[in-house]
Amino acid sequence: LYMGVYVGALSPPRLRKRVEKADLLLCLGMLLTDIEMGGHHPPEVLRHRSIWAVDHRVNVSFHTYTDVTLRDFVHGLLRADLKAHREKVFYSDNLARPRSNLDRRRLRVSDILREINRFLASHGKFMVVAESGDALFGGIDIKVGDDGLYLAQGFYASMGFAVPGALGAQMGTGLRPLVLSGDGGFQMTGVEIAHARRYKLNPIVVLLNNGGWGIFRPIAKRQDLLALPSWQYSELARLWGGVGFKVETVAELRDALEEAAKSRSFVIVEAMIGPRDLSPITVKYIRASAKKAALLSRA
Repeated sequence: LYMGVYVGALSPPRLRKRVEKADLLLCLGMLLTDIEMGGHHPPEVLRHRSIWAVDHRVNVSFHTYTDVTLRDFVHGLLRADLKAHREKVFYSDNLARPRSNLDRRRLRVSDILREINRFLASHGKFMVVAESGDALFGGIDIKVGDDGLYLAQGFYASMGFAVPGALGAQMGTGLRPLVLSGDGGFQMTGVEIAHARRYKLNPIVVLLNNGGWGIFRPIAKRQDLLALPSWQYSELARLWGGVGFKVETVAELRDALEEAAKSRSFVIVEAMIGPRDLSPITVKYIRASAKKAALLSRA
């Protein structure tokens, strides 16, 4: 029973309609912030029909119970004699289906997300780790199976989390990580992957190489500040004791992921994308933020 990830106005129409017209929203461990609502404050109508249970507090509509923990609340639900509800739902994301076979077309971020979903559907048992930036927003449209996990630094959204986080997560869980990272986040802390061989870790890093801080390009006045040094990431992977691929088309990415799955070493798949190409949900978020800023400036 899974329809996707709700992010307010940024959500696919079918998912947004189902959430916003629900009789009751039961939110477990979810923070009520503008990020979860797609850059907007939570609509009052949603709060009126919702229960928000976090670590040390439960909100029922506009009432707050500070002496009820999330654990208490969930245990109470399990003990309650609730009537079963059955409903068939359909998964929704922001990835438009390609109109034709585009395997030889230059890669786009949406292509990469679709191929990762295809890969996870056939392989499973991966932990997806998303770097902050476009990878964090785009990662919302990655569908992880029941036997996998998803990890992202979504609260502060500070960059440089993904590769070191993936190494620690594999040590702790035993699941092989699939890391989605931009070149900016990777240049901050991605060299930590050189320790993977020492600890017998083998993450797969899908590195979105757009030559700079891509998520800021639509809004920054000083574009020269967003350029990054050009690293040969696939070559560096080999120098650090791993395997590297450089891909420019969907077909090449698909083949590289299959080869990466067979490798016992860590792998960097350097995916070349356009300098202004972004995930669909990031584009929506930037447009919504710009609209909000324009309204505030006129207020």
